[in-house]
Amino acid sequence: MAKNRTKRELISHEPSRRATFKKRKVDVWPSPQEAFYLLEKFKNLPEERQGKFMVDQESFLKSNISKLNRKLERARFKNQELEEKLLLIEYLEGKNVLDPGCLESLIGLDQQLDKRIDFITKN
Repeated sequence: MAKNRTKRELISHEPSRRATFKKRKVDVWPSPQEAFYLLEKFKNLPEERQGKFMVDQESFLKSNISKLNRKLERARFKNQELEEKLLLIEYLEGKNVLDPGCLESLIGLDQQLDKRIDFITKN
C-alpha cells in the first residue's frame, strides 16, 4: 500500500516550529551519553564481531552498486521474457504478424517455445 506523503511547509507558529525541530533533532541525533554508551559497547565486542559491523564508504557503495546491478539484470531478463510472451500471444491470436526482419524477437520466441516444450514433455 502506498504511503501518503505529507506536505512539507514552514510551521508559522514559532513555538510549535521550535518544538517540532527539537523532536526531529532528538530522533536523529543521540545524546552524548547515549553515543558514548554505544561506542563503549562496540569497543567491548570481540574484534571479529567488530569487523562484522565495520564498512568503509567505498566497499559500502560497491556492495550497493553490485546489488542494484543484479536487480537491474533480473528486471531486464523478466522484461525480455514478458515481451516475448506478449509477442507469442499476439502471434497466436493473429493480432501481430511477425516482421521477418526482427531476428532477435524470433530467436527469443523460439527459446520460449523450446522451454515450454521441454517443460511439457518432462512432466
